[in-house]
Amino acid sequence: MKPSRPTRYLAWVLALATACVATPPVPRTPVEAATPTRTGAPTNGLPYRLFVSGEATPEHPHRLIIWLHPTGTDGLTLVEPLAGAFADQGFALLTFPREQVEGWSGAEANRMMLGTLPEVARVPGVDAERPILLGFSAGAQMALELWAARPESFRALVLVAGAPRLSRGDERTPPVSVVHARVPILSFIGEMDGSAPLWRTAHEAWRAAGLRLDSRKVPGQGHTWLLSRPHEQRALFQFLAELSLAP
Repeated sequence: MKPSRPTRYLAWVLALATACVATPPVPRTPVEAATPTRTGAPTNGLPYRLFVSGEATPEHPHRLIIWLHPTGTDGLTLVEPLAGAFADQGFALLTFPREQVEGWSGAEANRMMLGTLPEVARVPGVDAERPILLGFSAGAQMALELWAARPESFRALVLVAGAPRLSRGDERTPPVSVVHARVPILSFIGEMDGSAPLWRTAHEAWRAAGLRLDSRKVPGQGHTWLLSRPHEQRALFQFLAELSLAP
């Protein structure tokens, strides 16, 4: 007998508590967050903030981007200012307000995937069938774990200040299957980030294994948020524009 859906999800997210614990905390940025289109707090899910354009309709829904925050901050003031630009390209944004941010655990990932995501998927104009994961630091590690375990569930990954190491692989031996290879991955890493050498190795090894990895080194930067810079934003939105053309 196959395990129940909640059990299967728990099995592939339990590693996250360990995978993300070593990532350094990110200090809070004292900037006012944007105003969401919708908020919610599902009984079995994580409280959320949803940004979706009024132009999105059931006939022409906007694809969902899920924000996976780092340790130390929920990162709303980092990513939510991009919500308008996401909407312009046909994407909705889902974020999670958190008072105490200790990183991600398997239980929290379960609540997000099994509690929050189904509620958001019922919002008219939101296409949540195969969301894009946008993760920063510990959130990038979570994105990799989810993709490694269930690649068919996600359209693409955008990783900021992550490391190509996870419970099912590393920079030399990534998860490899036809389904993994269908998911494009865009990674931004600071030149002075301790994980930068790992991405140099992964860029060759993962691509040689057939994975669709685009790893970009950001000059003069360390372990920090990298999508506030115009050059990196252009790369991000070009990546999203190409996704918009895919079925």
